[in-house]
Amino acid sequence: MNGAPMRYLSRNLEPCAACGEETAAGSVFFSDRRVIVYADGSTAYVCTLCDQQVAAARHGQHLDDDRLRDLIDNASAAGITWGRGSL
Repeated sequence: MNGAPMRYLSRNLEPCAACGEETAAGSVFFSDRRVIVYADGSTAYVCTLCDQQVAAARHGQHLDDDRLRDLIDNASAAGITWGRGSL
C-alpha cells in the first residue's frame, strides 16, 4: 500500500454508523437513511434497516436523534448487526 491511513482506503463515503453499509447518494439506502448531526456539525448516518432494528430492539420505540447519537457514540448500535438485541 502507499502508506495512506486506512480511513482513506475505505470505498464507503457515508457509511452507516451501525453496520457500515454505504448510505451516500446513489446507494440503495440513500433515500431512507437517517442523518444524525452532532453539536460540532459533524454527521453520522444510519441506514433504514439498522434504524428499524434499533426500533424493534426497543419494542417499537423510535429513538430520537439524541438517544440514537448516544448509542452510536457508545458503540452500542454495532450490536444490532450481531443480534444482541440489547439496545
